[in-house]
Amino acid sequence: MSLLHALIRNPALVLRHRNIFLLSHMRANTSLFGHLIGSHPQVEGYYEMHIGYYSWKSLWRQKLRHFARHTAKPGARYMFDKVLHTGHHVAPALLARPGTRTIFMLREPVQSIKSLVALFRQHAPQLPEATPEGAAAYYIERVGELGNIAAALGPRYFYLDAESLIADTDATLAELSDWLGFDTPIPSRYETFANTGHGNTGDHSARLKSGQISRSQSDYSDIVVDPAQLATAEARYREVRAALIAGSGRHCPATPATERPTGQIVGAAR
Repeated sequence: MSLLHALIRNPALVLRHRNIFLLSHMRANTSLFGHLIGSHPQVEGYYEMHIGYYSWKSLWRQKLRHFARHTAKPGARYMFDKVLHTGHHVAPALLARPGTRTIFMLREPVQSIKSLVALFRQHAPQLPEATPEGAAAYYIERVGELGNIAAALGPRYFYLDAESLIADTDATLAELSDWLGFDTPIPSRYETFANTGHGNTGDHSARLKSGQISRSQSDYSDIVVDPAQLATAEARYREVRAALIAGSGRHCPATPATERPTGQIVGAAR
C-alpha cells in the first residue's frame, strides 16, 4: 500500500484533487457520516485524519498518509476527510476550488455536550472536555467558527442536521448523493473498516461496529451542564444553524419529509 500503488490502481483519483470535506464538531454523528459516505464506491476515506489543509501540498499529504494504510478503490473519485477542530485549519482557497465539495453539519447542544463529556471521561479524563464546562466551551467555540467559515465561503456548500442521518436517513442520503453528483445513492448500511472503533479515528461504541444505523439514544442523565452555559450553547446553535441554512447552496434539516415545506431543499452543487 503506497501512493505509487494507488497511482497505478486509480490514476485519476491520485492526479486530480477532488475532495469532500465534512466540517462539523465532535459528537455530531460524524463517525456515522464518515462510514456511510466512505462506503460509497466513488469515495476514498472515512475517518478523521487530524491534519490541516493549508495549500495544494496538504492535499498531497492527505493522499500520502491515506494510501500508506489503504488500497485505492478503482472507482473512487473523491478523497474524504472530516475536520472537527478549529486547530486543523482549512484554507478558504481550498474550499472554493471547483473540485471541492464542502458539507457542514451541526447537532443540537444538549446531547452533543453530554456525549463529549462521556467520551472524554472514558478515554481522556485529563482534558477539559471531560468536564461539562470544558465540553460546552468547545461546542460554543467550534459552532461559532463553523459559522464564520461558511459565511466566508458563500453558497457553495451543503448543510444538514446531524439528526437527519437518524430521523430521515434515506431522504437525507438521497439529497446529499444528488448534490454530490454520485451515480448511485450513499448506502444506508455501511462497511466496517480497519480503523472502525479504534484509536483516535472517532466513535468507539459497539453500535458503530454493527454496520447499520442505530436509532437508540444514550442516557446521559448523570451529566449536568450549567444552565447558563447551556443557554449560551443553545443560542449559538440556533444562530449559526439558521445562518448555515440560509447561506447554503442546498440543505437538509432534520424534519420528516412529509412535514417539509415545499422548496425547503433547494439548490445544486457548485
